[in-house]
Amino acid sequence: MDELVALKGAGLELDLRGKKKAMAAMAGMHRSSFRGRGIDFDEVRIYQPGDDVRNIDWRVTARTGRTHTKLFREERERPVYLVVDQRQPMFFGSQNAFKSVVAARVAASFAWATRSHGDRIGGFLFTDNDVQEVRPKEGKRGIQNFFRMLVQYNQSLDGKSKPHRSSRQSFINALQGLNHVVRPGSLVVIISDFLDYDDITHQHMSLLCGHNDVIAIQIFDPMEKHLPAAGVYGFTDGQRNVRLNTAPHKLRKDYALRFVERQITLKDQLTRVSVPLIEISTADSVTERLRATLGLRAAPGVRT
Repeated sequence: MDELVALKGAGLELDLRGKKKAMAAMAGMHRSSFRGRGIDFDEVRIYQPGDDVRNIDWRVTARTGRTHTKLFREERERPVYLVVDQRQPMFFGSQNAFKSVVAARVAASFAWATRSHGDRIGGFLFTDNDVQEVRPKEGKRGIQNFFRMLVQYNQSLDGKSKPHRSSRQSFINALQGLNHVVRPGSLVVIISDFLDYDDITHQHMSLLCGHNDVIAIQIFDPMEKHLPAAGVYGFTDGQRNVRLNTAPHKLRKDYALRFVERQITLKDQLTRVSVPLIEISTADSVTERLRATLGLRAAPGVRT
């Protein structure tokens, strides 16, 4: 909890309206600009010259025989939903921190940026067999509620439990729950290793992207990308012990190739729904990585 609170001192700011030029270059595939703060329907009135024809209310027009147009007003705040993966596969890390901890740091960075922008913070946290909704709230209360639940889920990971059979389902349930409560025009940040992202998960992601802006942040460990230096290593899952020789060239090549293939598939799926993918390694500085990819910047007079 102290670490998450301390991230406020980084003084990072994020333009939640998504007008940063970095948004278009994150993964070289995000074509559409972010919607920015949402808009609410206000009223219908007689069409006037200069009105956007795309806002014509055809139902009222047909009923009255006179052309009417819809008027909208901009929302004063924009809900930001953080979806954070805290399942057993996230309890792994060979450098600096576990994936679950890096995910928590990323979520906290977005939470503080959201608060500084005056928006509400909420989201969904999920483990192998549980999904918890945190309803959007403003200010300090919103931050406290989210951090308290995040710390609870993070510290429940112990490395002793095997991934539950419903682990993949909990990810799906989190997206389903989000689709039921998220307001159109919201910003959704999904933080996971995406190791079990499949066609079913993608269907729910596609629904979510229909009326919201979505960012996918993938947490991975360098050892998931490349085998450690050639040698014989011992591994255990708490019950079984195995020894692995990482020296064979073919083994190392095939292992690295599988990671590349997974990434290509994931990026292709997300590209189809215009979701930018940010990759963050457990060896990275979360602050520096987010600043480089999202246009996060230090507040005036603050060094990070």
